[in-house]
Amino acid sequence: MRALVKLAEIDSQARGIDDRLKGIPAELDERRAAVRALEALVERQRSTITEAERLLAQQDNDIASRNDALSKAKGKSAKARTMREAEAAERELDSIRKSIKDGETEKERLREKIAQITAALADPTKTLDEQKAELAASEAAAETKLGELRAERERVVAGRDDYAKKIDKQYIRLYDRLRTKLTPAVCEVVGETCVGCRMQMPPQRFIQLQRGTEIMQCQMCQRIVFHKDVLGD
Repeated sequence: MRALVKLAEIDSQARGIDDRLKGIPAELDERRAAVRALEALVERQRSTITEAERLLAQQDNDIASRNDALSKAKGKSAKARTMREAEAAERELDSIRKSIKDGETEKERLREKIAQITAALADPTKTLDEQKAELAASEAAAETKLGELRAERERVVAGRDDYAKKIDKQYIRLYDRLRTKLTPAVCEVVGETCVGCRMQMPPQRFIQLQRGTEIMQCQMCQRIVFHKDVLGD
């Protein structure tokens, strides 16, 4: 029984380390996902700024072309020889002037949009830079911690096979089956109560357990149970 209890202690410690070995990468993955989400948000906003700047440059080119057209239209207006030609030239001038005014209005709208998004990006960009720096530091620290945990696990499980060899194969199979479903699979009984399920053991079975002559299971939770007296010092 002592060997089985020791085996269970080793496996319990190893399982705790395994949970930490899984937990650290999982936590890093969550932080990476958060960084990627914020990065995607910032990139979308930056793309919006880039597109607005492209449209702004396009408006500059369009307005320049319209100003050229305005100069030509003025020339045509000056050369008009009839009232009809003069009216047509004036309508053309009005249309071009309106087009230029609309272009200037659109330029102002684009400038405001760029300024607003740029201002709104200040905090997210700062946060993103901070999160990236923190993530890089955490990743470096995690590598060190994972190495320490792996080394600790090796120390913990050292000698496990020696204890396993001392246990009858049928009880090893029972233990292995139980530990896939119950944690812990081996429990102490204190004051006739199973520590695993908190249910009281019948007095006669408790007396039998104290003798330590056989491997016993809790009738309620099916865990392998023991009394500390059978372990000795």
